[in-house]
Amino acid sequence: MKMSALGKTGLQVSKIGFGCAPLGNEYGELDQAEALHAVHAAIDHGINFFDTSPYYGRTLSETRLGEALKGKRDQVVVATKGGRFSAELESGFDFSYNSIISMCEASLKRLQTDVIDVYQLHDIEFGKKEIVLNEAIPALYDLKKAGKVRFIGATGFPVDYLHEVITQADLDLTLSYCHFNLQNQALHRKLLPAARERNMGIINASVTGMGLLTPQGPQPWHPASDNIKSVCKRAADYCTEQGVSIAQLAIQFALHRDDCDVTLLGTRTTAELESSVGLIDQSPDPDLLEQVLKILEPVANLTWPSGYH
Repeated sequence: MKMSALGKTGLQVSKIGFGCAPLGNEYGELDQAEALHAVHAAIDHGINFFDTSPYYGRTLSETRLGEALKGKRDQVVVATKGGRFSAELESGFDFSYNSIISMCEASLKRLQTDVIDVYQLHDIEFGKKEIVLNEAIPALYDLKKAGKVRFIGATGFPVDYLHEVITQADLDLTLSYCHFNLQNQALHRKLLPAARERNMGIINASVTGMGLLTPQGPQPWHPASDNIKSVCKRAADYCTEQGVSIAQLAIQFALHRDDCDVTLLGTRTTAELESSVGLIDQSPDPDLLEQVLKILEPVANLTWPSGYH
């Protein structure tokens, strides 16, 4: 497994990270035994970065990860998040100071650990900017000072808003999702340069666009427009006709570039994990990549609304 420095944290992390949303059944039902086995297999393959959240499976992902890491906690870097409870706009988010503190305490218990390596605000675009800056981020500072967490960051979907916040706060890292993949490369516009200028770690998530760039397509809850879904399906079907999974091409595309410290892969099973890990040293087929990018060109860098920003 290739390793990299996570910004200024001093942590050495695997280039492939384990995205734990599937442990919370976010992409379909996952058997408990298979979930635990997938975590253990990832560690055996040299993956040491695990990213979860109370939101994934409404605490199920954290609970399963905590169980899986018994006796293995010192081998991994655990990242989780605070501020998001559910998908409900009004009641699903709380970035107040007390909420971030209490959510972190609850996560520590579910993860069965004394300290969280990386603690992040989850989808900051769903909070009022003044609360994020004046309550949530000070809560991160205090959690770090108290030794509850080692490093702090923020995650979100709109890259311009995420850029705006990270340039106003002293954070160690940031996580962006769905903005560095075959369909969308907007991460490079402002966010990545700003993070690198500050020596912040940067994590790239959802290289398949939360299922858009997979043979089976996205889950019913996916917020992309019908146009984006339709064009991505054409690209996926083209890959299938060539005897290749578009998901594999998407992973190769993201891993081949050395822009991000960690690329999260949300593998559901051990078989998916082993297939993905095998792609780290494989460059995408240039002809296939050219054709797929051409198909996706009509929806290149198009996104969807998220939050209040």
